[in-house]
Amino acid sequence: MTTKNLFRDGRIRCALWVAFIGTLATLASCIVEPAGSPAYMAAPVVQGPVVVEEGLIYYPNYEVYYDPGARMYWYSHEGNWVRGPAPEGVSIDVLLASPSAHMDFRDSPANHHAVVVRQYP
Repeated sequence: MTTKNLFRDGRIRCALWVAFIGTLATLASCIVEPAGSPAYMAAPVVQGPVVVEEGLIYYPNYEVYYDPGARMYWYSHEGNWVRGPAPEGVSIDVLLASPSAHMDFRDSPANHHAVVVRQYP
């Protein structure tokens, strides 16, 4: 059996060097600088506009509140304040077409409704 030294062939050596250099270049591109160093630059996170509502929206004609953060409606049902995806007894389209007022609280309307009704009869 004859053995041939493959490394004496220039093409094989050249191919191995190219593979080695390519591996080094790939590894070099994976180096990440720690956060806070001058070379660190985080990729920006691009999202659509974010609208943050402060408080509930009150619809005085129906005594219904809307919580934009939770996307839920608060309304009185049998003497208790409940919330759900739609108010009971009125369609959302009718509600949205009626007058409204922005409230500066985000907790249950039960805590504020007596005062709100006096302000918005």
